[in-house]
Amino acid sequence: MSHEPYDTPAEENRFHTYTTHNIPWYIRIMWVVFWVLAIYYVVKWAVPMAKVFFK
Repeated sequence: MSHEPYDTPAEENRFHTYTTHNIPWYIRIMWVVFWVLAIYYVVKWAVPMAKVFFK
């Protein structure tokens, strides 16, 4: 695999095809679901386990 250096910013810029900085709605839903499950885990398992562990 060869890595060719690009001399000018214009040549390197051809790989940057970003059109917007908006996050897609499905990624936002995944993020919300992650945090809901993380909070559920802490409340359901980590807090009771900590009560027993630090007794």
